[in-house]
Amino acid sequence: ANVFFWIIPGQRKVVAALKAGQPVDPVHGKRGKQRSVHNTYFTLPVLFAMLSNHYGWLYNHGQNWLVLILMMFAGAAIRQFFVMRHGYKLGRNGHPWPYAAVGVVVLLGVVLWLKPAAPAVSAAAPAAAGYEQLHAVMQKHCVVCHSANTVAQKNVKFDTPQDVKSHAQQIYQQVVQLRKMPFGNPGALSDEERETFKRWYENGASIAP
Repeated sequence: ANVFFWIIPGQRKVVAALKAGQPVDPVHGKRGKQRSVHNTYFTLPVLFAMLSNHYGWLYNHGQNWLVLILMMFAGAAIRQFFVMRHGYKLGRNGHPWPYAAVGVVVLLGVVLWLKPAAPAVSAAAPAAAGYEQLHAVMQKHCVVCHSANTVAQKNVKFDTPQDVKSHAQQIYQQVVQLRKMPFGNPGALSDEERETFKRWYENGASIAP
């Protein structure tokens, strides 16, 4: 939009004025420069925002707004490194490595902040959920979309205990960590039912009766 609505129209007006032998209004150049700066420094943040909806640990975080701000800052700092690197090669400015270093440090800090916490070891840990308990919940909410009797979504089927076991990590991620399932109606699963999935997986994902 910056290019289409501001930069190109401004350029056409400048060219038209030059051809007509008229003085060029400098506002078009200033607006073009302003929008060019916007595009330069928001390239990486915009790409991050576009892709972040694929990663629940980013947008599901309680302070996702702060995650976005930090990633925008890191992206702008890294972009500044690339902008100034050309000037450094031409001898116009010093080496811009501090910008890259700051951006990388912020990125690493965000990664460390968002990494999953190790499970707490407690003598009073909740009892493991058995497969029968899990099976009852899955029959109610999951097999309607994940069964040989239906068009199994992503070819994931839960018809046998072995099927469930083979997808244990994926189930845990989608149901407990991302809270995205059931697809299109995640509110159908209560917190108690999600806790059943959590306890089942974190205690070994056993399918023994």
